Amino acid sequence: MYITETERILMSLKQNSPMTWAKIVGEEIQEFINSDKYIMAEQAEKYYRNRSAVQDKTNRFRLRSNTKNEQPILRKLIEQKMNYMLTRPFSANSDDKLYSQTLAELFDNNFRSKLKRFGRAMPKQGIAYMQPYIDSTGAMRFKIHNFKNIIPLWEDEEKESLGGFIYFATQIVYIADHKTTVIRAELWDRQGVRYFVQVEGGQWQIDPERPDTQPHFLHNGKATLWSEVPLLWARYNEEEFPLYYYLKELIDTLNWNLSVTDDVLRDVANFIFLVKGYGGTDINELVKDLQEALAVLLDADGNVDKMQAELNIDAVMGFMDDVRRKIYDYGNGVDTKDPDLGNASGRAIGFRYSDLDNDCQSIALELQQMFERAKLFIDAYFALSGKGDFTNKSFEIVFNMDMPINETEVVTNLTALAGGRTITSQKTLIKQNPYVEDVEEEFAQIEAEEKEALENSAEFGFPAHEGGDNE
Repeated sequence: MYITETERILMSLKQNSPMTWAKIVGEEIQEFINSDKYIMAEQAEKYYRNRSAVQDKTNRFRLRSNTKNEQPILRKLIEQKMNYMLTRPFSANSDDKLYSQTLAELFDNNFRSKLKRFGRAMPKQGIAYMQPYIDSTGAMRFKIHNFKNIIPLWEDEEKESLGGFIYFATQIVYIADHKTTVIRAELWDRQGVRYFVQVEGGQWQIDPERPDTQPHFLHNGKATLWSEVPLLWARYNEEEFPLYYYLKELIDTLNWNLSVTDDVLRDVANFIFLVKGYGGTDINELVKDLQEALAVLLDADGNVDKMQAELNIDAVMGFMDDVRRKIYDYGNGVDTKDPDLGNASGRAIGFRYSDLDNDCQSIALELQQMFERAKLFIDAYFALSGKGDFTNKSFEIVFNMDMPINETEVVTNLTALAGGRTITSQKTLIKQNPYVEDVEEEFAQIEAEEKEALENSAEFGFPAHEGGDNE
């Protein structure tokens, strides 16, 4: 039998006083900080910020190079997904025009920017969290939470029903003239919010500044609760693993070999002297003689020769190029360094972008489900603010994926299709034209030009017929 996080906490509270909440919240936070997922999230953040295992590289020879070349390839892969998926504005469509208009006002540029941050957190952290709230002006806002600050309390084994969550964060405070660090925590559930603080010595207690359970928000000065726990989420995959988890070893291999190769190129000499019977006693003196006098004194049977250094850089670069390609392959990205990508046909471009497109479609599905969960909070806000009751209405989010295309090929195909209007409408063809930004404006302009052409033909005495043919 599956015991949920919420049930486990409630069971431990049955025989204890309310003060035990503080201790349990503290234990949950400590357990979470020590968990494998938390440690993985910290490592993933480092790799996203371009600090991989190559930073641990050392060289026991003091005068030899110890370069640490970092390639921001994980960041590029994640940004590639977000730019492909969320650079162009998404649309919220509903059969109810007022609902669509009201949603468009809520999903302003500020929200669109936050949605991109939310989407980025999915491959970056494995799961993204966003909290809807009502600010002091009565407007609805959304706060992006870091994975490392949220402990979800699931009610079901599939992790689709949320019974509550713990939010915690570190804060720097001054006690008299003494600066110290404290951790504050909030426990959110359907009954409201409880506040806790960790005091010096590591003990947890109820926050003395807010000892009672608080409402989710105030509406016109009145304490108000959401009907559900106010937290939205979207997973990158079922296991909630970040993209880093699948690419770490390949990224380490790429950075390490690039750094070692750089060391060799920096330190290797063009050739090495082989000296026999040198009259000096110190190798540094030999180097000085060669540099300054361009000669050395040898014993009677002495000799000087040199050995050429041979480096097979092509083999090393070929290996690293193969590793880089695998990173893009397993990371579901597009290798923009592919020399044939720019001249590829539409079909070939689609093939090269198929992995990226499939990954982004999966992200889009998760975001769609997130919006479905957000609808409850959005509709409640619209009702409270007098914007309307849209509880029984529905809306759909449409993402405008930004796949590169062979524009000449598209226009040629559209031109070929233009004669078959019984199959494809003119407006549909216009929507597919990469040179058209505003479809409605373009369609209106075409109608105006056609009308003007008909008027001109009538003015010169040519009978105009539907379809543009003249007898």
